[in-house]
Order: sequence, then C-alpha cells, then structure tokens
Amino acid sequence: MKNSITIKWNELQQQIDLRNYYMGESVKRKDNNADTIQSSKDDEELFLMFAHNACNELVTAVALRFPSIGYTIEGNDITFTFETPDDTRSHLLPMLTQAIKDYLVNEMTMQWLLLRQPNLAQTYISLRGNLNSNVQFMFAKFYNRERRRRRATDLAGI
Repeated sequence: MKNSITIKWNELQQQIDLRNYYMGESVKRKDNNADTIQSSKDDEELFLMFAHNACNELVTAVALRFPSIGYTIEGNDITFTFETPDDTRSHLLPMLTQAIKDYLVNEMTMQWLLLRQPNLAQTYISLRGNLNSNVQFMFAKFYNRERRRRRATDLAGI
C-alpha cells in the first residue's frame, strides 16, 4: 500500500523560529551582551537548502533498509511517500510524521546554527543520532509483521 506524509513548510519554520527564540533568550540570561538568535526572511533559501539536505539524508538512511521511499518539496509542502506491505499499521502514521518533523527541525536548526553560532550547535548535534534512529524505528514498525510475545519475566528484567 502506498502511504504519504505531508509536512507543511510553515510548521517547520515556526518550530525552528521558536527554538531559536528560546535559545537566544536563555543565552541572554547568561550573558547580557549576547546577540539575539533569530532567523529572518533572508534565511528562507538557506533553510530550503537545509531541508533538501535533511530529507535526502533521511531518505538515504531509511532506503538502505526499507524499499521504495522518496520525498518531494513543492511549494509549502514536504511530502514523503513510501510503500508498505499492507494497511494494518496505518495507525502509526501520526507517530512517524512527528518523528520526521522532529528530525527535520533538529537537522535544519543544527545546520543553521553551525553557520551562525557554532558553539550553540552541540545540543543539536548530539540529538541528531537519536532522532534519526527514532525515524528508522518507526519505519521498521511498518515493515515488521511478527509479534513477539512478552513474558512477565521479560518485563521485570529477570
């Protein structure tokens, strides 16, 4: 079955602006002479390039394990398309959408900070691997059909 996930460009931009605002405010609290950290309309093309890079990295990493995945960026939408064996796991689409959004926002913010304020990008660099593995884990849930039975001793760690 063919599935698609559409992410609005405005939502990504708002999340990035919000993160940058709060990061700038926390830096100001520590240092009164600090500059504000906010993206502007001039950074729009830069963010579009970062979005292409992030989507390309994500699709490449996921395509190594799962077939037929792609993305398109048209207008104000980023659309990921992929095929799954059946329709039984469509309830996982909202979680996968959120995982992809989190990855894209983190990746684009990290890339932007590496250009503007490299010393503040460390947090986003450290989150990068976890968010990428989270997206891959969510894709794996679509393709894994077998169910493992859990015993009480498994949950207790015995």
